[in-house]
Amino acid sequence: PERVNASLRAGVLPGRGECSRFSGAEFGLANGSGNGEETWAEPEAKGAEMNPNQSRKEHPASHPPDGVGAALTQQVKSIALASGADLVGVADAALMPEQAESLRRLLPGTRRVVVVVARHSLSALDSPKNQVRQFDTIYTYDECARAAHRVARRIEDAGFGAVAVPAFIPIDMKAPKNGMQGEINWREAAVQAGLGSWGENGLLVTRNYGAAVRICGVATDAPLEADAPLIEDVCDHCLDCVKSCPPKALCGGGKIDKKKCGDHIFRYGFRTFQGFMSDVFERDARARAVIDGYPLREMWQNFMTGNYYYCFRCQIQCHRHTEDAVK
Repeated sequence: PERVNASLRAGVLPGRGECSRFSGAEFGLANGSGNGEETWAEPEAKGAEMNPNQSRKEHPASHPPDGVGAALTQQVKSIALASGADLVGVADAALMPEQAESLRRLLPGTRRVVVVVARHSLSALDSPKNQVRQFDTIYTYDECARAAHRVARRIEDAGFGAVAVPAFIPIDMKAPKNGMQGEINWREAAVQAGLGSWGENGLLVTRNYGAAVRICGVATDAPLEADAPLIEDVCDHCLDCVKSCPPKALCGGGKIDKKKCGDHIFRYGFRTFQGFMSDVFERDARARAVIDGYPLREMWQNFMTGNYYYCFRCQIQCHRHTEDAVK
């Protein structure tokens, strides 16, 4: 493993309508925050009383035996590659301090982030038919999701905490994010996991698949062996991506005009839906408040994902799964 060329790393995102460092997932593509805590949760006693208003957080292996990290890391990577991922790496959460708060909310005590990458079909992405390009995008996201969920379950079976985190939706639709920012900056996590480097287009550039990939992964408190960032800069800085951008939203150096990009790539996304609703009810002040509010964004996401559950309390409170695990 090698160290990263930091020339195209993080920056500050200025306001709309200007070129800015695209360090995260604007427009719901995936950004966030990471936790480098190295704490172990002590196992809860079997049959212990529990407040019904609190979630169960049980991680039985409080002190892993020597060598468990290396063995589990190899198992996790093998499972990911067998489940749809084309690349997999492990990032040290301590190297992503700007994501610490977000990772804490996902899984307290997160110390590693498993990053899974699935490649697009270049033939599909180059097709004149947008439906073919969209269909391949759906498939590629699904491959990421399948790999991440199977990895998370294997880590849980080993006695550690692990949560699969989406590459796209579902996403936080409440203010201030408003569906514009994910929980983890997957590109940064992938760079830290040694899977590629930042491109002139603000995307992850990998050795074998370029920027034609999708990324998601798993936050975990397991003592996995972290990979090192790459030494070389995988991007060759040819600027072809910048020159070919239809709305001229790419400015090079990883900077992007977010307004131009969003207006082009999401032309029939939520913004258009919201604008349509505004046109229909433009004279009704009460309707305007509904159109601009969180519930409409959340409903749109539920239509997109087909999942509208908001409570899982009875499932997580059940002691049965932990009793079986002890046996």
